[in-house]
Order: sequence, then C-alpha cells, then structure tokens
Amino acid sequence: MSEVGELRKQFSEGKWKKFIRSITINNIHGWNGQRIDFNFPVCAVVGENGIGKSTFLKAAACAYDNNRGATFYPSKMFVKTQWDLNAIDGAYIEYVIQEGDNTRPTHWKKTNDWGYTPKKKKPKRNVFFLDVSRTLPLDATAGYAKIARQAVTENQENIILNDESVKGISHVLGRAYEAARFASTDIDPKKEVGILTNSFGEVSQFHQGAGEDATLDLFKLLQAIPDQSLLIIDEVEASLHPSAQRRLIQYLLKLTRIKKIQVILSTHSAHVLDEIPPEGRIMLVQMQNGKDILYGISTRFALSSIDDYFHPELYVFVEDEEAETIINEILKMSDSTGRILNRISIKPIGGFSVVDTVAKLIKENKLPYKGIAIVDGDKINECSNCQIGLPGQKAPEKQVIEDLKAINWQNLDGRFGIGAGILFQVLQEAVLEPDHHDWTTYIGNHIKQSKSYVWSVLVEEWCKQCLDTDERERIYNAIVESLNN
Repeated sequence: MSEVGELRKQFSEGKWKKFIRSITINNIHGWNGQRIDFNFPVCAVVGENGIGKSTFLKAAACAYDNNRGATFYPSKMFVKTQWDLNAIDGAYIEYVIQEGDNTRPTHWKKTNDWGYTPKKKKPKRNVFFLDVSRTLPLDATAGYAKIARQAVTENQENIILNDESVKGISHVLGRAYEAARFASTDIDPKKEVGILTNSFGEVSQFHQGAGEDATLDLFKLLQAIPDQSLLIIDEVEASLHPSAQRRLIQYLLKLTRIKKIQVILSTHSAHVLDEIPPEGRIMLVQMQNGKDILYGISTRFALSSIDDYFHPELYVFVEDEEAETIINEILKMSDSTGRILNRISIKPIGGFSVVDTVAKLIKENKLPYKGIAIVDGDKINECSNCQIGLPGQKAPEKQVIEDLKAINWQNLDGRFGIGAGILFQVLQEAVLEPDHHDWTTYIGNHIKQSKSYVWSVLVEEWCKQCLDTDERERIYNAIVESLNN
C-alpha cells in the first residue's frame, strides 16, 4: 500500500488522538465566519498572496497550550496597530478539537483584549510553528553575526543528528551527506550553529545554501518531534528546488504516519500539492462578495487560479484532463472558426464533488467570473448542483473506448500508424485492466506513445464516429449560452 493509502487507512481508523478538526475565523483579515475543515493528517493551504493563508496557520498555532516552548497567543499573532485600529475588533476564533476519541469546541474572543474560554481548560499539545523567517541566512539572524566574527572555541555539547535524519537530509536535497550536528560556541552557548559533513569536510550554516540551511534546521526539529504533535510550516517550499520540495513532502507523509503528527502547510507550489492527496488540499479563494474555501481541488486548478496570465470570458470547470480533452474536441468540431475556444478556459479541478461545489457557487453568483460546471456522465445523478454532464452514462475512458470497440476500432490503426493486428490486441488487453483510469496508460506503454497523445486520438475518433450530433450540440450550446449571458 502507498504511503498516502496507509495514511488514509490509519486516519479512518482513528489513530490520531490529538487533532484540529476545524477552525472558524471571524473579523480577522477579511474572514467573516468561514470555517476550514482538516480532513487529512497532512493538509496544504493554497491561495493568492494576501488571501489569508497565514491567518489560518497562525490561528492553528494558537489552539493549544504548548508543551514545548512558548505558547502561541492571538495577542501576539494578530497585533492591533495604529494603522489598522479596527482590523480585529470583535475578532473570534473557534476550534473543534479532537482529544482521544472525543471532540469539543473551544475559542478565543477579542474584546478589549484576547481572552480564552475556558481559560483553565486549554487543551495541551506539542506545537511547532515555522514561519518564513526560518529561511533567513544565519548571519542575518540576531546575534549570529557576532558568533561568526568572534567565536574562538566550540562547546563540547553537540546535538548529533542520527543516521535516519542524515539520510533524510541527503534524500530531500539530492546530495550525499555523511553527518549533521549542531554546536554552540564560547560567545553564546544558547545559539547553535548547524554543521553538515560532505565529502569535502564540514560546512557550517554560515556557508551553506539557503535550502541546506533551512532543511538542516527542519530535520533537527523532526528528529525530536514528539508523537501527536502539531507541525505548522508557512511556505514549505521556500528555498527548495522542485524535486527537493517533492521529496520533503514525501518524508513528511512518512513521518506523519509513524508519529501520528498533524501537519498544516501553506504553499504556492504545484510540486508540493502534487504529493498531497485531494482530501489534504485546501484552497482559499476571493469570491464575488467575500472569501470562500474549496476542498479537493486539482493542482492545475489551484495554481492557474492564482496566475493572471490569461483572462478568459468564461471558465468551464470539469473533473480532469480527460474531460478537458473531450470538451476541447467537441468545441473544435462545432466551432470551426475557433472563436469560442479563444474566449474560454477549461479548468480540470478535481473529483465530481468539487465540480458540484463550484456549480453551486456559480448558481449563487459567488464567483468573480463567469463559469459553467460540467461533470462526467456517470456522475450527473450524484450531483445536486450540476445541470450538465459529458455525453454518455459511463466514465469518460469507458464511454470512449467501449464505443470505439463496438465499431471494431475503426480507423485507429491508421491514426496510430501501427498494424491492426498488433494494435487491436493491445486495445483488447487494455480494457481488461480493472481500473479504467489505467487503460490509456497501458495502451501508450505498448505502442510507445504518451498517455495524453493516446487519449487525444481516441477522443477525436470517438467524436467523429460515435458521438451523436445532438449530444455534441447540447454541450456546445450550453457553453455558448453561459458565455453570452
């Protein structure tokens, strides 16, 4: 079973005995009663700058009386200044906290000052909050420049990172390290300097790259983090290249499973989101009349939604890339001039429940732009808000490939440039795979083509040979109508 699969299984079995189930924020940085639900042990919060990702992360840190280090308080996290005197008046943070097998609500409320209710029954937990200041170079951190200039001797008490941590650092950064430790000096015994050993010898944090510096500090924390802790990391991808981002999230997923910690991250990185399952993806969005929260979104939708490169007149929301290809082909057949395709953007956003949620927002006129939601044909009856589905009553892969099989794979040998006998055998074997999502991958692997190319050819031939004209026009007209409304 995959790491994510094992996490899902253990989480559903209730192995996490300390867990923030939800946070509701009112009157802080534009949030007015919206609630974030945490539905997976590792959750990533994504959204454009200024939307309020850090607001929810800071609120999460304030949920507990911290067993390790200083407790985080809203009075420190959300400071009232002379420039925003009314920014947090009447602010309110409400939590649903799981303790053991039970859940209970707790909250902070801002009157003249912040007060916690009940003050003497604040839940306890080990809480670790890493903000973006962790990426500062060591010599730019208070007190460390003096150490670099004046330290003469190293104290004998070192913190040695174990072999597992050294392997983890090496794996994340893609570079072999032999050892890692932290040492203090005669200048200030409380200020530690991290040291990595590679094939060239020891390198201190004064001379490490920003990614090495931040990763070494993080692994020092992770090595000692207690079971059932809460770990919060703002902009987890900071200073790390794409493959390092992926490997760090993979390491955190494994550690989460082993130690039953809860991890809440913020990110702008597709590489981070790709490693986290849909139930762990949370998107904060600016709607027409306020902010809202979407769950289970696709990586592509999350990142394209915070990129202003293209401004279409209409967004067509679908489940995945397979549905996107079908819509594209239908529009190409019905719109020979390309005028419609040039005015819209087709957005794969996640499972049918995500599409149905967006359909509800469209119906309630809450999106800041025009939109239409089209769900897969096999899911239309399960959606309470989607009014339109793709042609057919099966999943797109099943509908397309089984319809083509029914006409004996006509024209496909010519399209793929492969002998009919070989190709038809591959196609017959593909549909025997138990998961229809694997069919195009199977075909591509056996004819030496990409999955996306295989699917685009199949869809094009399906639209030409199998798709009913009325069905094609139904999709086309619905999009044109939404565009022109």
